[in-house]
Amino acid sequence: MSKHVADKLTDLVEAVRKLPDETQEALIEEFAERVSDFADTGLTNEQRDEVRRRLANPRYADPEVVRSLCSRHGAKSP
Repeated sequence: MSKHVADKLTDLVEAVRKLPDETQEALIEEFAERVSDFADTGLTNEQRDEVRRRLANPRYADPEVVRSLCSRHGAKSP
């Protein structure tokens, strides 16, 4: 963590301490949920690596190929 981030967090903690107890508890609960959401994606390290690999080399279907496929199967094309 950079010094800049640590300073911002310290400032936030000080600001929260000035709020009513009930508001502090609500903010703590919200912050804990958000940290949990960011910390646990539900993916394994191998899955994360695969996502990164796929994002690095995106493949897109040619719109004409999609239209052709849709028309062959009687579906409306996008």
